[in-house]
Amino acid sequence: MRYFDTHCHLGDEKIKPRVGEVLKNAETAGVEALCVICADPQNIEEFEAYIPSLRELASKEGLKIAIHNTSGLHPHEAQHWSSEIEESIERQLKGAVAVGETGLDYHYNFSEPAQQKKVFTRHIDWACEKTLPLVIHCREAADDILQLMDRADLLAHPRPGILHCFTESKEVARELLDRNFMISFSGIVTFKNAESLREVASFVPKDRLLIETDSPYLAPNPFRGRPNEPAYVKHTFDLICDLRKEQPEGLAEQLWKNSQHIYQVS
Repeated sequence: MRYFDTHCHLGDEKIKPRVGEVLKNAETAGVEALCVICADPQNIEEFEAYIPSLRELASKEGLKIAIHNTSGLHPHEAQHWSSEIEESIERQLKGAVAVGETGLDYHYNFSEPAQQKKVFTRHIDWACEKTLPLVIHCREAADDILQLMDRADLLAHPRPGILHCFTESKEVARELLDRNFMISFSGIVTFKNAESLREVASFVPKDRLLIETDSPYLAPNPFRGRPNEPAYVKHTFDLICDLRKEQPEGLAEQLWKNSQHIYQVS
């Protein structure tokens, strides 16, 4: 079986010093592709060189793992929005498979909601202009995210995007599915107190389902308390497979096809 970690932060300082080992672990675990999220204003310029360096490192180590990337600005960082950051993202989107991570976060409110909406709207513009999917972060902001997404050009988008690290209700999942979005589950679904989330993971149609690690965050059981890494995506897969009472080989191949479809990679 092969796995696609659709969302990981391999530029994070918890992973970066040992990224070669992390890539080897991933390939050993059956991860044949991953998508690195580039959404931090502190190193947004650095990622233009970092992504090619990751691919070069994998090649030197004899690894066949495919490394894809996004470009955007996380809602926590919307306060740092500038013309320079906008230009950097625009430039990096030429080689990216998606726009983001973007969205709204009203739990932490590290950036003012009005500013988050402004920056999120610019990301929606990019997705529509470039026919790229959005990678959306949502925390206590589902109503506003759904409202901002209800525009004709995005609703007509063939691959509008992913609600990553899904933690919302079944009702929000239905709204997203109605808008042709993919829904991605992280290691949170393995947590003991995630019963309602497991219900959603059972409900989402098989052809709209994705898995991710959000490395180095949210390590699944049995790795709670450790930095997460792409190799651990298998544990999220195993839990979802058991929940849905699916044959592992069939579900793994469907998730692989879903990941290829949303990111338009082979």
